[in-house]
Amino acid sequence: MAIPEEVALRWEQDSFQHIMGNEQLLYEQERVIQLLDDANIPCAILKGSSSAACYPQPSLRIMGDIDLLVKPEQQIEAVKVLQANGYGDVLDEAHHCHMTIHKGGIAVEVHREPNGMFMNADAEIAQKLHDYFVDAVDGRQIVDGLPFLSDEQQAVVLILHKLEHFMTSGLGLRQLCDWAVFVAEKMDDRLWTGLQPLLSQFGLLTFTGIMTRACVDYLRLPEDKAPWAMQYPGETAAKVIEQILNEGNFGKKTEKYGERLFNDPNSSNRLSSFVKVLGSACREHWPPCEKHAALMPVAPFVLLGRYLAQRQKGERPKLDLKKKYQQAGYDQKLYKELKPFVVE
Repeated sequence: MAIPEEVALRWEQDSFQHIMGNEQLLYEQERVIQLLDDANIPCAILKGSSSAACYPQPSLRIMGDIDLLVKPEQQIEAVKVLQANGYGDVLDEAHHCHMTIHKGGIAVEVHREPNGMFMNADAEIAQKLHDYFVDAVDGRQIVDGLPFLSDEQQAVVLILHKLEHFMTSGLGLRQLCDWAVFVAEKMDDRLWTGLQPLLSQFGLLTFTGIMTRACVDYLRLPEDKAPWAMQYPGETAAKVIEQILNEGNFGKKTEKYGERLFNDPNSSNRLSSFVKVLGSACREHWPPCEKHAALMPVAPFVLLGRYLAQRQKGERPKLDLKKKYQQAGYDQKLYKELKPFVVE
């Protein structure tokens, strides 16, 4: 059946606007990278252009913002350099891994570490991930004039990003497509041989295997590009696709903010998950209680006050803990099958 003319016209207009916006982002990205390089602050692109490079037509993989990784000790300096060149105030100073600044409609996230690392409640694995990325920028590779992380590091970033979306705002088809084209373009025996033990140490091996199996079964990733993925259950991969279509950001998106409190896969039930994840969140988002254990009983109230202030500014959605508790029942069962941050 032919697409109605008015629908086709709207899609054409939307596509043109997205492509034009993407061109503006790419231009600004080059400028920002040059500003940081001139200030002796090396950086590497996270997601965005590094993912687009694996597509047959990179310019058609639309970016949402500019994500750059810098050394942790240079994050504040990098933000000041950009502010001196037209960017505004930091919007999320308390964020666990990045600072966001805007100029017009363009957002730049200056990362001291990749997204997704905070999802882990295990301090030992969190430290391993931190150590792995702390000097990652030193080994960056220049591809077509742009600074990327190594292929191995890009793989870990993509998996962490998928896990964060899966457990918070919903995993979209675009994020899964990014992984499918990365595996098709980059993954070979040499890369997998180095990546597999790392994913095992980080507790990401089963999650990676099932995500890749979903790409083979549903996105036509050639099986010979990832034969190792076929040992993982197709039934769980099907559940992942079902959740993407129901909750992902290319389907009917549901707000999962706060649901992570109840769906820790290593907890026996939702209440024990709440206690465990809340403690981890307190240590992550209010560092003083990490150094001084006596402050831990006060930490939840500090985070609550911060949330209420952000909520009043419109920076956080309404949090209904009872509703999140109910929604997390199915997800916790699925997460147990995906085994995020479970060392194997």
